[in-house]
Amino acid sequence: MILVTGATGFIGRSLTNALTLDGHEWRAYQGRINNPTTLREQLAGVEKLFHLVGSESRGRARLLRHVDIEGTERLLEEARLAGVGHIVYPSRIGADPNSLHALLRTKGECERLVRNGGIPYTILRTSTLFGLGDRFTEIILGLALWSWPFVWLPGGGTIAMQPLWVEDYARCLIDCLAKPELKNQIITLAGDERFHYRELVNQILSIEGVRRQPLKLPMSLLGPSAALFFGWWYWPAVSRFFVDRFFVPEVAELDSVRRYFGFRPLRFRETMAYLHRPGIRWRIFRR
Repeated sequence: MILVTGATGFIGRSLTNALTLDGHEWRAYQGRINNPTTLREQLAGVEKLFHLVGSESRGRARLLRHVDIEGTERLLEEARLAGVGHIVYPSRIGADPNSLHALLRTKGECERLVRNGGIPYTILRTSTLFGLGDRFTEIILGLALWSWPFVWLPGGGTIAMQPLWVEDYARCLIDCLAKPELKNQIITLAGDERFHYRELVNQILSIEGVRRQPLKLPMSLLGPSAALFFGWWYWPAVSRFFVDRFFVPEVAELDSVRRYFGFRPLRFRETMAYLHRPGIRWRIFRR
């Protein structure tokens, strides 16, 4: 039996669909991740665990402490008592408990907890993920549609990125279960194409037939602008954690997925059909 925390999230939806298609027996965790009683009940009989739950989309530092760090700590305590044999934890490139950026600092702290949790683990650090329902490509397009006649390029759009399709990432997560050599390892994954941010924006706008004039946004104004326009939202489209990706390059070896998992991830343009669906303009106003 496999337990998935955060099964209804962006990664969780792709992962659980893939688990079902592959014939795995799994169930979604339901309840607060900090509740020891609920954790104890739902971990009964679980052999393997995907720990996806997190509060990144809310854009609140206090929730990172409560949900991500304290929740991971409680989960590991109960999973160890329940005899869970393997935990797979998705993390981020740049995760570091000493990072200046709150999300990367939290991911680094959670990694430390997982490594010291007494359960065999695999940590998959990844670059930015994209796909249906993401908070990356759909936000970029939505903002461009609303900011006519401009499209904003933080720092001129020079930051390097290697986005990875979420369906390919889900496949890597599942493959970890069948690769004992990846136990107690930290793996770094990214797509096999490297772009400057402005190139990604141009591709997205080109696919959708949208024309905008690029306008450089100084990095010194990026954080204050996001806080001014989006900080008051319950589910902000652009949070401080979205902004952080423009300060820390998310790159890895171009063959990382092929080297560890034996397949080539789909390229950016090969997966963009999901952007054509109706209502994409309103994506920035939805969770």
